[in-house]
Amino acid sequence: MVKRILLSLFSSRRRIACLAGVVVLAVCATVVKVRPYWHFEGVYVLKGGDGWFEITDDLVLGDENRLLLALPAQPLFKFLRGSVSYASAGTHLEHEWFRFDGSGHVEGHFADGTIFLTCLSRYLDSGGKETRGVFVGGGLPFDLGDAGKETLNDTGVSFFDGTRWHHIWCNVNESITPWSNPSTIIAPSSWRFLGSRVAKDTSEELVITSSHEVELDGLPFRVDRVAVFRAGTRYFTLAIRFTNTGRFPGGYYYVYGDEPWVGNYGTSIGNVGWVRDRLVPYEEAINPREHRWAGYFDYGNEAAGEEHIFSGIANFIEWQGNITPDLVYFSNQIGTYAAPVSRVPLNHPNNRVLFLQWGPRLLDPGQSDTIILSIGMADRDPMSGFPVKPDTPLDPALLEPFFAPGS
Repeated sequence: MVKRILLSLFSSRRRIACLAGVVVLAVCATVVKVRPYWHFEGVYVLKGGDGWFEITDDLVLGDENRLLLALPAQPLFKFLRGSVSYASAGTHLEHEWFRFDGSGHVEGHFADGTIFLTCLSRYLDSGGKETRGVFVGGGLPFDLGDAGKETLNDTGVSFFDGTRWHHIWCNVNESITPWSNPSTIIAPSSWRFLGSRVAKDTSEELVITSSHEVELDGLPFRVDRVAVFRAGTRYFTLAIRFTNTGRFPGGYYYVYGDEPWVGNYGTSIGNVGWVRDRLVPYEEAINPREHRWAGYFDYGNEAAGEEHIFSGIANFIEWQGNITPDLVYFSNQIGTYAAPVSRVPLNHPNNRVLFLQWGPRLLDPGQSDTIILSIGMADRDPMSGFPVKPDTPLDPALLEPFFAPGS
């Protein structure tokens, strides 16, 4: 009798527990969304819209303001390994790349302890969409971010000087448009992602590629991207090939630009433009055939009433090869700039931009264009302290194997 009562009680408790579990799962299903990246960097709980919660396995730039709970995986892995360090000494490259969604980061380590960091497709764009492939932007996995969540200086392209991080480039603003309607902007997050891979990985060089497809005026265009990183340098080379894979001629405009926030993430204060032989304190379009590179210098813009009390860090973007931009301009806003005679200072507190534009360019069926850029951090003249573009030797023929079919 006692046994029967106990079994009945146990059975009832089990049924109650099961029922409670079902109720919990039902409640979770109504308030929780799971958004996996399949990166397995940890467990992160985010605040969603309309009272929802999101659970994901990685935290990318754009998620940080919604973070409620972070349980990163690396501390657990380090504990299980017994806190053994596998760090390499000297100048070398380290990377993490997820080929199935085209995202990751590359760290260039120097013997003096400095680091040149490039994050690729680890961000949500202005529309809240994920970009996949070789596109600059985003931050390190949650537990690797050394800059602190207050600064976000170690995002996009950045430099660690042994003491602190300096922001160099932000999430890139890239877009392609059909030549029949330049106002139809197609952001990379809307391109069809065809795949990515680490095409070369040696102690001296790392090559990452990604491939995409986009439709322009009803015609398919393939876009292949190759990023080359070399140990001991604070820049990378980005080659972008556009191929008309349709049956008829078609054309495009292409834009690459940024409000880079040189020095500190989130602010353009102190940033002044620079080219080979001078500063650019006012809105201006420069001659892209006379000048082969341009950048921003965190120095203080006298035309904006700023003193020279800033970090002295500078970035640069260089256009190489045969496909020269048709327009390069400095401005306080995207898409327009004032004539030099107007003398409009580069003075926006967070939107001093540098943009490159190609087009309109017409391609016959099967024809390709290849744009080649070097992007990174400028050196500094030891006497004047002014920016100096580093040597960026390049043989375009060496890039060809990475554009092979199936790359």
